[in-house]
Amino acid sequence: MAIIIVPNNEVLSPGGGAFTLNPNPTVPLYQTEPRNAANPILYETISPTMTITVQGVGGCPPGVLPELITSISLVPGTGTGATGPGCNIVSLSDIADRPVNDIPEFLLPAFQEPSMAYGTVFGPPSPTMALVAPLRGFYGEKYFYDAEYMYASYFKNSPAFDPVSGTIAPNAPIRKQNRLTSVSLLRGKKQLPFDKLPLDIDQITDEMFPGPGETINFNNFVSIDPASAITVGNDYFTSLVPEVSSWVKWKPSFIAVMRYTYTLIVTHTCPPFVTTIPGTMLVQNNWTPAANRLTYYIALQKGFLDEEDANP
Repeated sequence: MAIIIVPNNEVLSPGGGAFTLNPNPTVPLYQTEPRNAANPILYETISPTMTITVQGVGGCPPGVLPELITSISLVPGTGTGATGPGCNIVSLSDIADRPVNDIPEFLLPAFQEPSMAYGTVFGPPSPTMALVAPLRGFYGEKYFYDAEYMYASYFKNSPAFDPVSGTIAPNAPIRKQNRLTSVSLLRGKKQLPFDKLPLDIDQITDEMFPGPGETINFNNFVSIDPASAITVGNDYFTSLVPEVSSWVKWKPSFIAVMRYTYTLIVTHTCPPFVTTIPGTMLVQNNWTPAANRLTYYIALQKGFLDEEDANP
């Protein structure tokens, strides 16, 4: 027999065996006004009023035994086995300067949104059952992954740099060279001494940094603790502070809209006994936390550094 979703203004199900979550606005963290975007934004707690209601249709056989629902669960990904995409990129900001693609971390079982829980409800068996608050929590910046950062390190006793020859003193210790550092999840952490920069450049880009970067662990690079999202962001950023003379680039994610993927799992008393229904929800970027972190880190710039501040 069949299981259908009973649509409402927060759970859209136009037919075809799928649904879209469209939660009512709430006030996101770090601001005082509800969002005015069409979809939830980062750090917006999903409305607790959202309810997924399902109904059994027919019976087994029809007219003899009714279709009764015994449980409803919402899980990320596709199917009952936590597979497929947890999310994928829908669109980029208009000012994006390069393509941004889905990455393996978007796929289950690697996908794990730290501030989101998924709801479950059990019987007693009933022709209609409601899963109240199927999503509990908020989406953070973890999967808006393409941010890039660059900072300069200037040392009080750095070897003299000759702008004419473009070189520094022979055998100068690397640890004391004035340099740029580029940091991103995709390209890692890479360093470039100032004497390696072309003399006629008008813009410094990540492509100028040679070789593969030092790998950055995905989970170490994202803002997970909401209490620190507008300050330290994560422990990795905190570790950089001693070598930051000044920030050169602070580019937040250019991912504008992300699609999160779900499966509704309904158990019931008629064959096939378990029905899965695919669903999605769009989540829009919220650049406020990134802007606040920039203000925080600018205040921590060190200016000229002592040698002991240099990382190898």
